[in-house]
Formats: sequence, C-alpha cells, structure tokens
Amino acid sequence: MTATVARSRPRAVTTAVAARSRAADRAWVVVVVVVANALVAVGLWFRHGGLDNATGPGGTATAVGQLTGLLGAYAVLVELLLMARMPWLERYMGLNRLAVWHRWNGFAAVWLLVAHTVFITIGYGAGNRQSLVGQTLDFVNHYPDVLMAYVGLLLFIGVAAASVRLARRTLRRETWYLVHLYAYLAVALGFAHQLAVGNDLSTDAIARAWWVALYVVVIASILAWRVGWPLWFNARHRLRVERVEREAPDVVSIYMTGRDLDRMDARPGQFFLWRFLSADGWWKSHPFSLSAAPTRRRLRITVKDLGDHTSTLQRVRRGTPVFAEGPYGTFTAERRSRRKVLLVAGGIGITPLRALLESLPGDKGDVTLLYRVVADDDAVFRKELLELARERGIEFRLGVGPEIGDDRTDRLGVPALRSMVPDVRERDCFVCGPPALIDAVCRRLALLGVPSSQIHFERFEF
Repeated sequence: MTATVARSRPRAVTTAVAARSRAADRAWVVVVVVVANALVAVGLWFRHGGLDNATGPGGTATAVGQLTGLLGAYAVLVELLLMARMPWLERYMGLNRLAVWHRWNGFAAVWLLVAHTVFITIGYGAGNRQSLVGQTLDFVNHYPDVLMAYVGLLLFIGVAAASVRLARRTLRRETWYLVHLYAYLAVALGFAHQLAVGNDLSTDAIARAWWVALYVVVIASILAWRVGWPLWFNARHRLRVERVEREAPDVVSIYMTGRDLDRMDARPGQFFLWRFLSADGWWKSHPFSLSAAPTRRRLRITVKDLGDHTSTLQRVRRGTPVFAEGPYGTFTAERRSRRKVLLVAGGIGITPLRALLESLPGDKGDVTLLYRVVADDDAVFRKELLELARERGIEFRLGVGPEIGDDRTDRLGVPALRSMVPDVRERDCFVCGPPALIDAVCRRLALLGVPSSQIHFERFEF
C-alpha cells in the first residue's frame, strides 16, 4: 500500500515538499543570524563597560537607555534589509512571513527608540538634577546630533503610524510609499547621532568596526536590489505593451513582450511591481500578478479599474515601455504538498490562480476551483477557465452572489465548503481575493480541519 501511494504521487508534489522543507530550514537560519547579531550588539556593550553606567544617580536608567538604543538601531537595520527586496530572501522566507516580520520588527524598533529616548533623558536628568523638560531642552540646545536624533525618531513614528492597518487602507499607495522613504532619512540622522555620542562607535574600535560593517552591508544590499538589479533586469528584457484586451466592463488584460522572457525565472502565481512609463504613470508602481503562465514571447497581467492608477491602465497604449521589478511571491506550485488541490478565488483574485492552474498537474478531480463574484459580469476568464476545466479534468464552480456573509450561510461558508469539497482536509488550499475573503476562507478552512501548512495565500504588502 505504501509503495502504491508513493508511485502515484506526482513528482511535482514530492519536489514541492522538498523545496518547502529547504525553505523552512533557511528561515531558521535567518532567525539564528538575526538573533546572533543582536546578542553581539549586547555583548559589545558589556565588553566596553556598559554596566559601569548603571551606578550613581540615574545610572540604571542610562544603562537601559543605551541598551534599548543599540537594539533599536539594530532593529532598524533589520527593517531596512526586510525592505531591500532581495529576491532570494523573499523566495526562501515567503512574502507573508516577511510582511509579518517587517510589521512587528518595525513597531519593535520604534518602541525601542522611544524607550531609549525616555530612559536616557531620565538618566541624564537624574545625574544633572534636572527635570525631564529641562534635560530635553539641554539636549536640544547644546547637542545638534541629539536634535537630529529627535527628528529621526519623529520620522520613524510617522512611518509606523502610516503602517497601521487603518491608515494603510486609507492612504494611496504612492503616499504610503513616499512616507516610507523618510525612513532612510531617519536612519541617516540616527547614524549621525550614533557616530557623535554612541559609546560603541566613539570608544571601542572593535564595536565601531562591527557597526560600520552592518551599515555597509545594509546600504550595499539596498543599492544592489532596489536600484542595481531592477535597472539591469529592465535593460536586459526591455518590456513594452504589446496589446490590451477587454475582459469585462472594468477589467483589461495587458499583454507585454520583450527580450529573453524565458530567462526571467518567473513562475505562475508570482507578481511584479509594474511601472508603465507614460506621462502620467511612470512614477506609480503597483503590484499585479501574472494572469497566465509566462512564455518565451509574452507576459500577461489583468487589471481591474478600482478608481486609482488602475483606471489609467484601462487605456494604456500599445508600445508603452514598462519597468518591472520582480518576480516576487511564493504563491506557486512549489508550495503544493498534497496530490489534490483546492483553489478559491474572489473577484479579480482569480488572476494568479488562473496562471497557477497551468502548473498544477493532476488526474481528473484532483484540482477544484471555486470562483466567487458579486455579479455575473464580474467573472473574468470564463471561457479560458471552462476550456482548462474540460481539457485538464478540473472541477470548476462559479458562484454569483452578495459579498462575504457569516461562516454558516455564506456561499463559501463552512457548510458550503464541506458540501462542495468533502475531502478538503486532504488538499492544499490556495486562496486569493479581497482581504475580507482571504481572512474568511482561511478561517473556515481551519474550522474544517485543514492544517495551516496546507493553506496558502499572499497579500501585497511589499
């Protein structure tokens, strides 16, 4: 029996399981490296007599302030690396995991820097017998580097505030992106402060060399992956719009051609950050998934008019140059670990799943697609999906109805999923759509007993 199962298991599934195991191992390696360097920062503080500051009036507060400052500065450098768009890190770790790390590490960095400011002010104020206000004014009036640090802290707080989910949903992507660029200015101001008064850089040659090396590695990574790699990638492939086809009243597919597209290493389910270099679009970058498997000659994305930059893309002209960054994302067939697969799409979330269908081999009934739309006109790729279902033995169900309801009565609720996919626990589940749909469906799959390792989704928080 065991031998029979092993022989019947698709080779792609076995390969995917091995790839996921390697990715998990690499994730732990990254965690160990990050923690080890944090311990080095603390160890260097002890090495050059940091505990000596914990004596006398305000000594304990000063020591705590120094430690939180060092860890805050280190957390900021980790945050910049997480923002560096290193494809190998994103591919090994997964975009969802990186997004979670980025969010919580960012908030931790801000709180550490706030704690540094508060405790250092308390400590110095106690030593100088000044109030908190008096000591703050003394810092600002007599130490220009401390004033720069205050400005940098305010910038970090502003970036963190813009990253809160409520603010993120109300800000335009361009505004959110511009706000985050101020993080680089904040880092420069903080480093100047560290150079001027930080004991690690002013009194300890080894610590100074270690911290400078950290900054050099981070800056080099940003320049390489956020500047150098995209410039080289686009100079090589020279993407341009080939044609635009209407898929629905407010949805178009944009076909792009270029050079050496077969050497992009792009896979179905991945996405790029796209800039269409027209007069009103060159400065806007948006993530769109490939809506068809990439070929040697063309790429395809599908864009719904949501009232922002997407409205101008409905009328993008043939021949328009395209600047792309990527490919990004691990929402690919490599995450498959079971013979059977369930795909759940909501609205325009069908785009990566449409591409993914082309890379999910299986027997008849192994692949099921549930596609949820509000109105019949919202369904895109209907003809393509029906053809794929007929040719590949895919079970395809199109559900038309209102927005997401409760877990019991919704068309994708627990009873509905149990009825449509009785063997759902035995399947890998790929979910894509609006955030509310992703949250609801993932929660319902968990209620049905699907292990979290078999539930795959991806959000564009990049």
